[in-house]
Amino acid sequence: MTEEVPAVSVRRARATDVPAVVALLGQLGYAPEARWVRAWVCTGGPDDRCLVAEAAGRVVGLAHLHRVPFLTESAYRARLTALVVDEPARSQGVGALLLAAAERTARDMGATALELSTSNRRRRAHRFYERHGYAQPSRHYRKAVPPDGP
Repeated sequence: MTEEVPAVSVRRARATDVPAVVALLGQLGYAPEARWVRAWVCTGGPDDRCLVAEAAGRVVGLAHLHRVPFLTESAYRARLTALVVDEPARSQGVGALLLAAAERTARDMGATALELSTSNRRRRAHRFYERHGYAQPSRHYRKAVPPDGP
């Protein structure tokens, strides 16, 4: 069920936002430790930005970016590591507002592109990003490298 979202603003996250950030990430199926979230919300270095969307004093969305140097291009890219909108506030423009803010932030950080990955099963997310001009120019691979593994 969607509820009408009052006027939404986007700002940098603060330490007081940690519980809301943890709860939002939980809606995506993640369970980060609050102390880990607090570390990057409060002390994120020059390569990290955590943005929150706020409506009527309540956090209703978040976006996290990390800037990465690409030696092959002699440039920086920004990676959108998380973008989530609170379930009752979805489909009301909050995600688009956060994505636009993330793009501006990436540009302000000196990045020449913003990239992201999303689960194969998140079809709505795929359509959302494609509507906003994102394309799938390559494949993304991943392998766990546990500290005690081979």
